[in-house]
Amino acid sequence: MRVLLATDGSKCSEEAAWFLSRLPHRGKLDLTILTVLSPPVTSFYSPTKDLMTEMIKEDRVYAEQRQRTIIEMFEGANANVECHIVEGDSRESIVDYAAQCKSDLVVLGAKGHSQIDRILLGSTSDYVATHAPCSVLVVRPTGLREQLDRSLRVTVAFDDSAASHAALDELLQFQWGSQTEITVVGVAGFAPVFNPDFGFNSEALQQEAKKAVEVAAERLQGQVREVQTEVVEHDHIAEGLVRYTEKAKSDLLVIGDTGRSALARAILGSVSRYTLRHASCGVWISRHAGDAKSSEPRVG
Repeated sequence: MRVLLATDGSKCSEEAAWFLSRLPHRGKLDLTILTVLSPPVTSFYSPTKDLMTEMIKEDRVYAEQRQRTIIEMFEGANANVECHIVEGDSRESIVDYAAQCKSDLVVLGAKGHSQIDRILLGSTSDYVATHAPCSVLVVRPTGLREQLDRSLRVTVAFDDSAASHAALDELLQFQWGSQTEITVVGVAGFAPVFNPDFGFNSEALQQEAKKAVEVAAERLQGQVREVQTEVVEHDHIAEGLVRYTEKAKSDLLVIGDTGRSALARAILGSVSRYTLRHASCGVWISRHAGDAKSSEPRVG
């Protein structure tokens, strides 16, 4: 599995690195740690060339120090680790690097403490999650690092679609141990429509959601230690997922998303985009629906 870990040396980036290091993977991990240095921009003065060069040099030294800290987190792990530092716009550089390296997953951190933090459309995490050609894991601090005696709480959104099955495939590339609580959640609801009087059969939606989570639970049996299933009812699928993760105090929400076309990435109301912006926990957006060819898990 090829993973691109984007870090800017911040506490949030370190949290993302720590979270990734705690996920025991089944196969070998090809990990690239990437730091993007952006030249300082100010409207008050124009730094001289020498001053600009010195500032970038200092930033590079700091970036190398932080990258070494992350490397230490993966000591003893079954992983090939390499580091790169590039210059440019952080958002575009991360997306471009992921495409060039054919990454399977991009991992980065986000603050996510307040509602304002989570809805900033210009944030790096939002941009990367929207434009990256691969899956994206945005890690938000949930207190797990300070509470190592408790289990990791993972919520998997599932609706029996190709995108959901692909998300399970990706999830199963990691070895979830006894310290992980996995709950598969189906939402008996519907995406918003323009006509508020459009009718939906509530009972039928509940039955459909129940069948879906049972399919997922069957796939996960024998692959993870224990699986719980839950069906929630809400008239907005994404909001239902967000509220569930808050109630369950989830650390991570895993959700499938096709997201391959420019049109798909531009739909601001999509379930994955909404959960990314509003969930208080980390969000793993799986973007490999085209690779899910069967219901059998791929764990290699």
